[in-house]
Amino acid sequence: MESITSSPKAQSARADAILTSVIPVFGRFGFKKTSIEDLAAAAGLSKQGLYLHFASKEEIFFSALRHYLDAGLVLVDRALIQQQAALASRLVAALDAWFGRHLATFSPASFDVIETGDSLSREAVDRYKTAFRDRITAALTQSPEFSANRNVSAEQLSKVLFTFGLTWKERGRSRAEFVEDMRLCVKACLPASDSTRAARIPVAASAPAKTTTSRSAR
Repeated sequence: MESITSSPKAQSARADAILTSVIPVFGRFGFKKTSIEDLAAAAGLSKQGLYLHFASKEEIFFSALRHYLDAGLVLVDRALIQQQAALASRLVAALDAWFGRHLATFSPASFDVIETGDSLSREAVDRYKTAFRDRITAALTQSPEFSANRNVSAEQLSKVLFTFGLTWKERGRSRAEFVEDMRLCVKACLPASDSTRAARIPVAASAPAKTTTSRSAR
């Protein structure tokens, strides 16, 4: 995947600092309502100083967006690499790192950034989405908690989780509420672990027939 760091301008620490500083501005006002003056003030520069680094508001925005998404993938990797944690916990953390993070960055008034990003380079944005789904797929495939003998593949489940993650844009929901919804989604999608199923079998087998019949009747 092409990264923001491939650009000569982004190789400088100053350019990185500028990109980091302008994301909250776009996140508050959106692309259309953000002015060059707003961006320059956030970066601690004059308009002329900002133009020494970037040629236009569009270039600043898309460079900042890629910088933001690159950082998001790093956070996703950190969440998924925690092998001591259960698979479900790692998936929820990764989904929060990718989608939940948007709720802490973008206000509903700024959602035109999504349309702007697609219009400037849908192909580049799609590469980031694919990179995220590939990471989820790999985590599922490599985990012994995800059984290969399932009705859905790791790729299919990754797509389902990604699609549900897109609901972060629903208005009026907090990040904490989003994470809880993702937790329920992951719990519903993942099978009970083999050890959990095994633990349940003796209990069911040893249950009196009378009790079983009573439950069925209910």
